[in-house]
Parts: sequence; structure tokens; C-alpha cells
Amino acid sequence: MNLPLAAAIRPIWGLFFLNGLLFASWAVQIPAVQERYALNPAQLSGLLFALVVGNVLALPPATALMRRFGVRATALLSLTVMAVGLASLPLAPSLPVAVLAALVYGAGFSGVDLSMNALGTWLEERLERPVMSGFHAAFSIGALLGALVGALLLGRGVTLPVHLIAASALTLVCGAWLTLRLPSYLTRQEPSTARSRPGTLLLLLLAAGFGAALCEGAVGDWAAVYVRGVMDVTPDIASRGFVIFALSMVVGRLAGDRLAARFGRGPLASAAALVGSVGFLIVSLSGSVQSVLPGFLLVGLGLSVLAPLGFSAAWQLGQARGVALMTAVFYGGFLAGPPLVGLGVHLLGLQAAFTLPLILTVLCLILSAGFRVYAERPAGEAA
Repeated sequence: MNLPLAAAIRPIWGLFFLNGLLFASWAVQIPAVQERYALNPAQLSGLLFALVVGNVLALPPATALMRRFGVRATALLSLTVMAVGLASLPLAPSLPVAVLAALVYGAGFSGVDLSMNALGTWLEERLERPVMSGFHAAFSIGALLGALVGALLLGRGVTLPVHLIAASALTLVCGAWLTLRLPSYLTRQEPSTARSRPGTLLLLLLAAGFGAALCEGAVGDWAAVYVRGVMDVTPDIASRGFVIFALSMVVGRLAGDRLAARFGRGPLASAAALVGSVGFLIVSLSGSVQSVLPGFLLVGLGLSVLAPLGFSAAWQLGQARGVALMTAVFYGGFLAGPPLVGLGVHLLGLQAAFTLPLILTVLCLILSAGFRVYAERPAGEAA
């Protein structure tokens, strides 16, 4: 192992953790934000869509900043933008200002995520061993902790502004400290940002990444609703669907690097997509809690490694530009999943709506096994 390079793993892990923590802090407060501004479903959708717009709009300037000033400066600036945007959201005097704050938060989140994934995939390539799954596990652990702390604070009557401002300040201070701990020799080496048009293989990989992200976002928001609506159980029992899914995501990502090193990125992605497909099939056909919970377990294990494997493959196929494109489509799919499934629920019902993620995981399986979009590539082929 290259020890100087390996010293960068902990700061990057910490940044992924903080991003997950802040994202969950926002997620648990969405109902409070809706109440704060008296939003109807359409207005809430517009506010949430501002996050997607901010994500997409921030990627070109963030990529340019990374090319000109390096990863450290880009991450510091993006951390500041993200924290200011989220802290401003509960203080906005009107809905348009709140939408602007959400857009700023989404832009900062996008810049931080691009910096982390570009740096992580760059580091993975030079260490010559998988590390991205561990980084994404850190995000999942941070999100779990953020959700638990948020629920605790809500139960104790902590107000919306206090929670989001405190979480933003903590993320900014700790994130800046971690960013400054990144070795200077590492941050001086700028990722390649070639401007050639993305190849067919990269476009197919982006399609797989979008599908996996849409499934992950949809299950995160609809697992408990699905169990309660289809099985007609109490809310505490219904919540087990999400809990099992979230825990299996963490377990899968913690094991993902070892599995990728042992079996290879391509075979692991194919196996994961197959496991996820079987899980969604069980969920869509289940008629009892006893059968649906194992389905969500398999879904979490299957989806857990597809995101880190996708970012690793995107770096190899397109370097920093590939990571930027994957960031855009992944978080676009992640945020688009819940409303798309919600539309399906409205039109077709709960069980029928969950055929969409089943179809998408089967698509990921086809792209992985048939087109080898996740597979490691020799240096000449990747170029």
C-alpha cells in the first residue's frame, strides 16, 4: 500500500459522512418545511425540484473550479455554499426566497459530492485497490445517524431553524477541518477534465447509474409507505421496511471494497443487480410482512454497491468529466425516484408502482452482464 496516499482515506471518509449527516438532517425536516411555508404538494415538489436544478447548474462551474484551483479549494467553497443555503432555508421570509435557498443548498451539495467522488476515484486508481464502496458506506452511516438524531430532536421540540443552522454549522466547521487535512501533494494533482464527447459505453453506464439511483431514492421514501399500505400494519411495523433497507445498504457498502477486490468490479455489479432484481420481485409479489422484509433486505444489499462501482467506472471511462456526469445523473435519479413512484402509486396503486424499480434493476443487470459497463478496463481501452 502507498502509505502517503492512504493517509487521505480518513479525511475523505469523514467528508462523505458529513454529507450524509447533513442530507438526512434536511430530509427529516421536510414536513416541517412544508408546514412552515404552508405548501401544498405541488409547491413542495417545486421546492424539492430546486435542489435538482441547483445540483445540475453547479456541475460545470464546479468542474472548472476543480481544474483551475484544485479539489481542496473547490470542496471548501462548496461546503460554504451548501451550509449557507441550508441554514438560510428556514429563515427565508417567503416561498420564493426559500426556493432560492434550496437551489443554493443543492448547488453546494453537488460541488461537495463532485469533489469527494473525483478525489475518491482518483485515489482508488492510484492505490490500485477498491475504496469507493467504503466512502459511500460513510455517507450511508452519516445519513442513518442524521435521521436518528433528527428524529430525537423533533421529539424534544427543537425548532426547524435551530436544527438546520446547527447541522449546517457543524458540517461547515468539521468539513473545512477535514478538507485542510487532505495532503497537499494529493490536492495539487488535478484530475483530468478532458472535454471530448462521452463515448457510448459511458452513456450506457450513466443510464445504469440513473436507474440504480432512482431505485435507491424511491425505496428510501416509499418503503415504509409500501409496507403499511399493502400489508395494512401499524406505522412502527411498517417502518421496519426502511430500517432493514437502510441497514443492508450500510452492510453491503462496508463489504463492497473487499468483494470488488476479490471478484472484480464487473461480476460484482452483475451479481448485485441480480440480487436487487430478486429483492424487488419478492417485494412486488409479497402479501405479508414476513415475506416483504427479506425482499427489502435483498434490495438494499443489491443497490448498495452499484453507486460506488458506477463512480469508479465513470472515472476510468471519463476521468473527472465522467464523474461529473455520473454525479448529475445519479442525484437526478435519486431525487426523481420518489415523485415518479408517487405518480405510479397515484395512477396504478402501490404494488404496481414498484414494478418500475424492478424493471430498472433488470436494466442494470443487462447493461452490466451484457455490455460490461462496470468492468475494469485496460489503460488503453479506458482512454
